[in-house]
Amino acid sequence: MLQNDEVLYLIRQCQRAKTVQILAEHDLKSFIDTMTLVRERPKGPVSLCHIAPVKGKDAVGLFHCRNLFYGGAYQNKKFSNGYISGGMSISKSDLSERWHVSADKTNNEILLMIEEYLGDDIVRGYLEASPVRKSKKFQVVNQIIDAEGVGCFDDLMRLGYKELCAQRDALYRRRTFQVDSPEESKFLAYVDSLTRFIVYDAGRAKVLQEVRDLMVIAYMALERVKESKTYNKYFYVKYEPLIRKEYAYARLTRSADWSVFKDLMYELAFKILQGKEVRLRSIKKRVISFLEFPNKAEAHGVQGSSDR
Repeated sequence: MLQNDEVLYLIRQCQRAKTVQILAEHDLKSFIDTMTLVRERPKGPVSLCHIAPVKGKDAVGLFHCRNLFYGGAYQNKKFSNGYISGGMSISKSDLSERWHVSADKTNNEILLMIEEYLGDDIVRGYLEASPVRKSKKFQVVNQIIDAEGVGCFDDLMRLGYKELCAQRDALYRRRTFQVDSPEESKFLAYVDSLTRFIVYDAGRAKVLQEVRDLMVIAYMALERVKESKTYNKYFYVKYEPLIRKEYAYARLTRSADWSVFKDLMYELAFKILQGKEVRLRSIKKRVISFLEFPNKAEAHGVQGSSDR
């Protein structure tokens, strides 16, 4: 398990929070869902964001799928430890010294604490349902340690794969060629997160659905502006059924507004997922003010290929 990316990520989260009690409120299903969320990180400049923050004033945000979503790395950094509403947390007054993660604890010691805190049923059930895959970083780390004769395995495993490859290649005086896939935007990550919380949060489901619909329309409009670099390989595979006929050829009234419009949509999705209450009519009006909706003939006749 100490050679598995999502388990190592979980350990780092416990180190960051300084407690394994960030795993409170888990049953087997929620733990599997949370670890799957970590494993299936979407492409693009995104981060796994907390709703109730880890470093809250009076509480610690839980590492739980109902308190986590993938959002833009920029928006997450800007929001920092802010909090609006919702999510899941544990009061600082309920934290126990027994589950405290001190700075000197090794990964193995923290993993043993996690296993004890969760209990055998959850750990065993997780391993049965989700076979643990060895990280592709493992072999590179061992090569670095072999070449240097020294090195801390735990510290090296915290580094990114590309950084490790560069370090290894410098030691062995060689170069690893990596084929980069096309850069993807944040849209799919946000729409996936909204979709997940529509199921989780029945009280806000209508608002989340409306915002998701707006995100789908915005994606189609921005995709038509080449400069916006709005692209997700599987967007239409997953969300084409949500496209309404009257919005199928949505486009920006002024293509030069793509940057402002894109920022608006990212900010809207991020704040909604963070629990912000909004006036839907006002939001829709603001989004639609950037757009026009020609029919098929008009779209092909006027838009042409220049905006593709």
